[in-house]
Amino acid sequence: MKRSIYILLIIVLFANCNKFLNTQPTSFLTPQQYYTGSNLTNALAGVYNPLFESTVYGGAFINSLGVCSDEGFYGGSGRVLTSGPAVYNITYTDATVNGLWSTLYTGIERANELISNINMNDSSKATQAAYGEALFLRGYYHFLLVSNFGAIPLKLKPTISPDSLSVPRTPIKQVYAQIIKDMTLAEGKVYTSAQLGNSSHVSQTTVDGVLARVCLFMAGYPLQDQTQYANALQWATKVQSSGMHSLLSNFNQVFINEASGVYNTQECMWEADFSGNNLTAQQTGGRNGNLNSIPFTSAATYSNVTGSTDYIYSDSGYSYAFVWATQNLYNLYNISDARRDWAIQCFNYTVNTTTTPPVIYRTPITGAFAYNRSCAKWRRNYETIFPKNKNYTPEKFPLLRYADVLLMLAEAELNVNGSTPVALGAINAVRERGYGIYGATAPVKALTLTTPGSGYTSAPIVGATNLGSGVAYTTTYSGGKITGITLTSGGSGFGSAPTIYIGNAWSPKTSYAANTQVVNNGLLYTVTTAGISTATPPTQNSGASSAAVTGAVFTYAGVAGTATGTLLTKTDVDLTTVTMQNIQDERARELCFEALRVPDLIRWGIFIPTMQNVANTVAASPTFSTNAKTQVSLGYNNAVANGNRILLLPIPSSEISVNRQATQNPGW
Repeated sequence: MKRSIYILLIIVLFANCNKFLNTQPTSFLTPQQYYTGSNLTNALAGVYNPLFESTVYGGAFINSLGVCSDEGFYGGSGRVLTSGPAVYNITYTDATVNGLWSTLYTGIERANELISNINMNDSSKATQAAYGEALFLRGYYHFLLVSNFGAIPLKLKPTISPDSLSVPRTPIKQVYAQIIKDMTLAEGKVYTSAQLGNSSHVSQTTVDGVLARVCLFMAGYPLQDQTQYANALQWATKVQSSGMHSLLSNFNQVFINEASGVYNTQECMWEADFSGNNLTAQQTGGRNGNLNSIPFTSAATYSNVTGSTDYIYSDSGYSYAFVWATQNLYNLYNISDARRDWAIQCFNYTVNTTTTPPVIYRTPITGAFAYNRSCAKWRRNYETIFPKNKNYTPEKFPLLRYADVLLMLAEAELNVNGSTPVALGAINAVRERGYGIYGATAPVKALTLTTPGSGYTSAPIVGATNLGSGVAYTTTYSGGKITGITLTSGGSGFGSAPTIYIGNAWSPKTSYAANTQVVNNGLLYTVTTAGISTATPPTQNSGASSAAVTGAVFTYAGVAGTATGTLLTKTDVDLTTVTMQNIQDERARELCFEALRVPDLIRWGIFIPTMQNVANTVAASPTFSTNAKTQVSLGYNNAVANGNRILLLPIPSSEISVNRQATQNPGW
């Protein structure tokens, strides 16, 4: 009897409460509501978000993980780093390693949630494309994990209980098979590049290009599946055949666009799309221009509120410049390769604080390479958002460029069919653009002295500054005349053989010291009163200029000597046969500092000997101090000492502590 009353009471209570329980919540979205319409866009943004985190392309891949290679190292004047991934001195508790792992699995979890809950009965292109992008990103995050950590837990469903956190590591081959499956399915669902009009989302050709990359990784260490070269060739050829992509005529423009917020899917097929200055509600700035650029730490001038439209005078923006170039990379470029003096720093920023506002100008770096040049691809003076944040910058980071696709195509073709016209055509296209031979323009390959001039008080040394043509040279002189000239940088953009007036060209808004010599309009002047030049140059052919007109006083010294440049041709640049060494070198010249070199060296099976070679080069270099050598060589020596265990990162402590089935990589 008592039991029957209890049952009746429960039924009554449930009947009364059911009216409340049937009320539709207003602050909660069911999966069916969340993964549709505008909410689906938000969900997809969450899947992309890990790319922007400081543990991935927002920091780790640009100044820590993979920074130390034959391209570059973590450095800078007086900067010493003794532990961390940047110098290959880590343990499985390292914060950067743990952060990379957890962030990528966060991305995988979000992708799995979207894939599991999206309404696949909705045949609209927007829904199908979102599904495809989530599939691709799930594959891409697994790709970053497997290429850095080896065998990893393969996660294809959302986490529903603590028990699902304990997952055994899946063999590398099986992980790659799933990556290929995800990306191949995604390729037919996402938008084309033309339909997107931006490089934030992955397009069909982006998927094709990344699939080529994945297949090349499978062909190399550790899988060594040589059959994948044919698949890589298929995917890279598909990008080329689409006709949707081509190389920009100017290598520099790729990175100017990334600094100034310009989309150009012609070459930049997929980018980590940082933007803004993090001084507004939308916090999407990155650290690329701040951590990985030309050094500039003048706190009083890094934030130019007005923002000059002339990039010569516009402030640089604050940059720690943690990434520096190696002599190996610098020497890899021909003096007429226009990429060298853009990818590697060739000038220093100098600030004259005696003016209001302070004047920022550029001083060319001259002399032998001395491990004193930073990465310079991304330059904060091209930013268009003011004021400039000290730490957060809008520079986008390239994840896939068409130049990379062409070099992958050349590599795959070489390994499938040999040194064919297809392989040569792909690599030579990259070389021609890199050297500045594009359309009707070319760089200088040699200078011939034509007139000696008069009035020189020293042999002028001109360093390429990328303020104009970028031509640089050294000279000898005697009796006030130029007696010899040697080209050190070929510049770019010449439509015909140029006539060079020998000496440092006069520049406006520049602080000039006494006895400095400058050239303007073929005339040579000596600074007789130090000061900052105005916008009016000296033009007289006798006597001194007026300080009231020109700022610094320029006194006529004589006539500038001249030299004639001989232009580089395609015959000078094009390879007639292609080898793996050619491809390896060209990838360094073209793609340096884009987080690709260390994984390339590892998949080619040459990482340790390459690091040993750099260590030997540093040790043999006579051009910088012992303390600096110790700093520069640390990462290379550590890499060699670690041996093959460094080819994979350790499975992080965060995973070991929660995954009962986790095992550690050898040697860690």
